[in-house]
Amino acid sequence: MLAKDLRINELIQRDPKTGFPQYGGQRLLITGVATLKRFYEDLYNIIGPERSAILFTRMGYDNGLAGGLALKNMYEFESPVQLIKALQIVTPMVGMAREVNSRFEYHPEKNIFFYTGEWMHSFESLIWNLHQTGNSSTPLCHMLCGLAGGYFSAVTGRDVLVKELSCRAQGNECCRFEARPIEEWDEEKDFFHEIIRADSLDQELEFLRSELNRSQEFLKKQQQEIQRLKQRTCRPGTVEHGLIYRSPQMAKLIELAEIAAPNDSTILIQGESGTGKELIARYIHECSKRCDYPFLAINCAAIPGTLIESELFGHEKGAFTGAEKSKPGLFIEAGNGTIFLDEIGELPFEVQAKLLRVLQQKEVMPLGSTRKKTVSARTIAATNQDLTQMVTDGKFRKDLFYRVSVFPLFITPLRQRREDILVLARHFLSRLNDSHPGFTPEAVRRLQKYDWPGNVRELENCVEYAFILSRNLPIQLEHLPVSINLDTDESFAGMISDFPTPKDLIKRYAKQVVNHTEGNKTKAAKLMGVSVPTLWRYLQE
Repeated sequence: MLAKDLRINELIQRDPKTGFPQYGGQRLLITGVATLKRFYEDLYNIIGPERSAILFTRMGYDNGLAGGLALKNMYEFESPVQLIKALQIVTPMVGMAREVNSRFEYHPEKNIFFYTGEWMHSFESLIWNLHQTGNSSTPLCHMLCGLAGGYFSAVTGRDVLVKELSCRAQGNECCRFEARPIEEWDEEKDFFHEIIRADSLDQELEFLRSELNRSQEFLKKQQQEIQRLKQRTCRPGTVEHGLIYRSPQMAKLIELAEIAAPNDSTILIQGESGTGKELIARYIHECSKRCDYPFLAINCAAIPGTLIESELFGHEKGAFTGAEKSKPGLFIEAGNGTIFLDEIGELPFEVQAKLLRVLQQKEVMPLGSTRKKTVSARTIAATNQDLTQMVTDGKFRKDLFYRVSVFPLFITPLRQRREDILVLARHFLSRLNDSHPGFTPEAVRRLQKYDWPGNVRELENCVEYAFILSRNLPIQLEHLPVSINLDTDESFAGMISDFPTPKDLIKRYAKQVVNHTEGNKTKAAKLMGVSVPTLWRYLQE
């Protein structure tokens, strides 16, 4: 999960029973800036600016602490860095400010955390400008500073203080802030400890974690009850399918496909079943100079061996029983276009020899004919089998293998490019209904953890299944197929299913231990018999 994948309609949901907005299972209250303006004015007049600053910072800190912890529990972020970046996405979602020009350093193993940025359109500076004509003598974004400090404290496990360096209420163009661990703010320690008023960060996090778990369990029971009673119908959307990806593996594949497209070289696309080999072949055709000519596809495994030769090369009338008229064959019908031979490894051995002659000589002789015909079409082949091993086993011609694999492309299975899972799932869901409320965080975590042996095709079927079952409500765990809901990833067999390297295996084991301790890295490190910095290194390698 990346920070930019966060969606407000999935983060902030409506309790179907009460109608209340909720975030991470917790009830939200929505208020306006005008109401807060009056509250700020009254509080300043009653207790003074210094005590008001402490109160507002405390409110922000508690919200940030709870919000950061909820976000950690809701999603499995790709790295701690992505969780830190998520604050930039969430802050404008809740209407507090828009963060720009951010930069930070985070090296837990070196005990380094530093974050700086600017807030635009801060609601607190807006409140000041609404009821004051002059500039403030001090920065005023107390709740924003508290929110950011609480959030960073939750996600890093350290006491972090955020200080506003300059404010728009002072006449500046924006509000600049800086975040550091509390021990690096010598002159601010007393102020910070007065704000948090807690014995330790661990105790506060533990309390919030238990409250969050209780709220989420209550919400889950409510949603299950509503789901049983709710009856809705929905109509599928009409968005066309395209190349949807984010992973570097797919980006590299597309780059290679675009390089190969303008040439006439034969291409062999290899990949597991369901990875989208025909989709890549069509993309190559559309990027080539042959895009205005036909793209003809044939599945070599779906046609009996006695008919495949006729389908590919054509036949003359009376060439065999049932040949009542002549047929040109796909190589001729394709003209100057592209012919796509899917599952080429299933071709009968005798047909392989004739195909080799077509590819080498660029001419074909239909069955029952004595005249050769020129072939202009480009050939793209695909297989989910290991053709090299088939050559060794004598099941595929070696000379044909070298002829079809002039420019080989390999599609990585979906389990090895998990960055693509969420964007693909959302794409498939939008095709069914572009106004669908999306997936719950628990469903997202399950989708991203599953290994997808059926690849993209299985994911598409899964989304459609869940869409039908959810009746246009947010897709939850119980809406996913049973096979996907099995906890295979929690077992050792799940961790080693794709034969990871030793470093990857250590990282996966470390993640399992951290999940077991509900995010408490001190406990996790103790269970593993390593230091906390070593655990962080395992998680980030």
